[in-house]
Amino acid sequence: MNDSQLLELFPFIRNSVELFDNQNRFLKKIILTGKISALEKAANLFSFTEKTIETFTDLKDELIPLLIQENVKKHTEELHSKAQISIDILIRNLFERTADVGFLATDNVIIEFLRGDKSAEMLKKRLVEYTLKYSVYHEIIIADTQGRVALNINSGNVISDTAHDPIIEEALATDGYIERYAYSPLFSSQNKSLMFAQRIVENHQPMGVLILCFRFEDEMERIFSSLLSPSEHVYITDGKQIIATSESSVGAIKKPKKSNDKITFENGNLYVSASTKGYEGYFGTPSWKSVSYINARKSSQKPPVEDTIGVKCTLDDNIKSIIRKADDVIEDLSDVIINGELIASKEQVYVLTPVLDNLRIVSSAILTTIKETVNNLENTIMEGLIYDAQSAAKLAIEIMDRNLYERANDCRWWAMTPLFEQELGDATSDTKRMNDVLSYINNLYTVYTNLFIYNRDATIVASSNDQSIIGNKISGDYISRTLSNQIGQNYFVSAFEPTPYYQNEATYIYSATIRQNEKIVGGIGIVFDSYPQFQAMLQDSFPAGKKGFSCFVDRKGYVISTTHPSIRPMEQMELDEVILRYNDRQSTHRFLIYEGKKYLVGIALSYGYREYKLQDNYKNDILSLTFIEY
Repeated sequence: MNDSQLLELFPFIRNSVELFDNQNRFLKKIILTGKISALEKAANLFSFTEKTIETFTDLKDELIPLLIQENVKKHTEELHSKAQISIDILIRNLFERTADVGFLATDNVIIEFLRGDKSAEMLKKRLVEYTLKYSVYHEIIIADTQGRVALNINSGNVISDTAHDPIIEEALATDGYIERYAYSPLFSSQNKSLMFAQRIVENHQPMGVLILCFRFEDEMERIFSSLLSPSEHVYITDGKQIIATSESSVGAIKKPKKSNDKITFENGNLYVSASTKGYEGYFGTPSWKSVSYINARKSSQKPPVEDTIGVKCTLDDNIKSIIRKADDVIEDLSDVIINGELIASKEQVYVLTPVLDNLRIVSSAILTTIKETVNNLENTIMEGLIYDAQSAAKLAIEIMDRNLYERANDCRWWAMTPLFEQELGDATSDTKRMNDVLSYINNLYTVYTNLFIYNRDATIVASSNDQSIIGNKISGDYISRTLSNQIGQNYFVSAFEPTPYYQNEATYIYSATIRQNEKIVGGIGIVFDSYPQFQAMLQDSFPAGKKGFSCFVDRKGYVISTTHPSIRPMEQMELDEVILRYNDRQSTHRFLIYEGKKYLVGIALSYGYREYKLQDNYKNDILSLTFIEY
């Protein structure tokens, strides 16, 4: 971007440039007038003033580019953050889908249906139960080895008998999942569908293909609505066309011609793009990227942040040097006026009086312009820090909610595994068979350290990783509630506390009821690997290049997780009640001193995702705090 484009981005900076130039011209005019009338008596004074004018010009030439640079940096970092978050949250979500399709393809009821041993009605009922728990899917299709649709659960999706999608043949010939976003005759009412397909196998022989259809448009709408202000927009592109947008329609977007550039200014908009950083080695479709954009004229008219009055951030040496130079210009102009008054009085050069009067006027104007410009600079830097802190806190808690939503779904679905129902219903259960299934699941879902099955007496009878716990009695409110639960959609969660099932460290254990013919026969417990998972969420969301730390805490300030080197989970942080009581859906910030250091703290409250915490009666307020030194 050239200088004229940059000034077009920020009209208030262009106004500062015009003020500097006008005041510079006025100064030169005053000096010229003074030289004509009193050069002999005040030559040194005018010479000093000319040097001050040169310093003033140098100051403008340093201050304005720095102001532009900091504003460009602020806007591009904000936009890049929006783009990065959009694509990364999506990729994290889709990573979970790759595990889902791998596990569901092994479901015994599906295999028995393809074998002819289970009715379509029974399977359909089971798969509907699945979508009630995993509401990210709007359709599930089972196809046979000939590519024919044997069953689908969405009555609104009418599939022709001749409908055929090549993804079926590809899945039949592939070990692992196939992911595709494209038009499919299996979803003829949709322009494109995001599908995850996997081969269904029994005794190493292909039986058919499972296809999960993800609610892509719905998910993108949720991401955009939680992320963007009314003047900001994001779209996802596959490199050729736009596949999702926060705008009312794709036609509303003025796509930049230089769409491959990371930062582009065109059509009055500033565009910034980002590719995913990936999650757990998964990167989705490589060509997908996110583009965030805003009309910079509108964005530069935001009201100043009210609570930054008197709050100064730490400035780098270059900015400090420019501010010192600004102070020097103001002091030099003051010296000129004082010395001019002395000369006028001593030498009785009264023609200097109107010159000095004009100098006072322009000096006052220059003082105002410099102060406003420096304040704009400092405010821009502080507003950038505030955005970093708030958005980091919000991102961390959003990732947490979305991640734990999946855990609540997993335990309820795995509790419906027919093998577990059968074995717990028998007088003598086959521990090895259950261990094997639990191990298979755990290998697919690596966010757990262990999965275990317990019977009606709360005795552990199977485990995915740690067989030494088999025979243990497990207790806790969440266990007793699981074993007395009468509602299939319910799940239960332990308090975040140390447990022998997580090496005596604190974590969450999610639990769900196992039934056989509506009779409660036991439950499943899944041990979340909280330490590395929460650490990754906090580290991934912390703004790059900033000093500080972040944490998840409960309402009493007890730590769930933190990147602070000397604070451990379950320790209590001394935090202001204003922070601990924060109860708004939007993120906010506070300035505070913690352990003797000044921090700007971004604050966000766990609000839930889809049904999780919003429609399932699970209450667990967690605060995300991002501490940035300033």
